[in-house]
Amino acid sequence: MMDMQPGDVPATWADASLLQKLTGYKPKTSVEEGVAKFVAWYREYYDV
Repeated sequence: MMDMQPGDVPATWADASLLQKLTGYKPKTSVEEGVAKFVAWYREYYDV
């Protein structure tokens, strides 16, 4: 883990609605599923 780097932001309130409107892209992965997949990847990658 590293400390905050130049350009890092502690929080974001991004609004991707314009991108969604322009591209028609709508994510299909729920937050719960995405977090679970990330945790599984992290554990495997770092062997924890």
